[in-house]
Amino acid sequence: MRKLATFICTLLAAMPLIAQDVSYPELFGKDSTQKFPYSMTGQLIFTSGRSDFQGTGTTIYGRSVLTAAHNLWDAQTGWSTNVEFNRARYGRKIDSQVFARRLFVYGGYAAPTIRYGADSSRAFANDLGGLRFSSAPANGSFAGWSPDNTPLTGDAYNIALGYGADTHSGDELLFVTPSLNFYQTRGAFFENDSLTFEGGMSGGPVFAEVEPGEFRVVAVIVAGSDDPPSGGVRAINDGGARFIRTYLQY
Repeated sequence: MRKLATFICTLLAAMPLIAQDVSYPELFGKDSTQKFPYSMTGQLIFTSGRSDFQGTGTTIYGRSVLTAAHNLWDAQTGWSTNVEFNRARYGRKIDSQVFARRLFVYGGYAAPTIRYGADSSRAFANDLGGLRFSSAPANGSFAGWSPDNTPLTGDAYNIALGYGADTHSGDELLFVTPSLNFYQTRGAFFENDSLTFEGGMSGGPVFAEVEPGEFRVVAVIVAGSDDPPSGGVRAINDGGARFIRTYLQY
């Protein structure tokens, strides 16, 4: 399992592989990318240390974006800089481009990352971050979200989105849907052995159909493994909801 900012490929110990069909990220398509609520997703470009990376985020309130903490802070290089959000990007088309004014990382993320490493389940269980902007990336519109984790483990339809850059260009939105339920690994960290994510998709939303035709963000992508195939997400639990309401409800 690895965190998924582009070019970061450290793997944890492999888990037993279960024979099954595995879903890999595919192009979401220009029309789907422009459709609400998916149009609230965007590409993140940021600098960490001396290198530039790519991730994904979602407009969660008028001037705030939800993403993974490891896109925003690193134990070795500190806070990311020049964080750029390109909403609903598809190739050269970008609905809006804004630079973050403030960065926020979930309070429980730093300590386990320093002690156990950014690719540990303890870090993934706290891998939640947010950005705040001076102007609204979507003119005040934003995706709905829910702290209910049952859509991940129940019968709800789930779809994960992000800007992958391992085998794709990084400038087109990708999607992947699991054929099995997510299972809880540690705290708010859930895994799924029926899908994989690409580097760059990290921080992207997992939308769940909580009511017919109504989709809300219930988790963000934080990790992935190609061998064995697996994807990991940080669910929006009660602690995540407090983080969002405290720092991102703007």
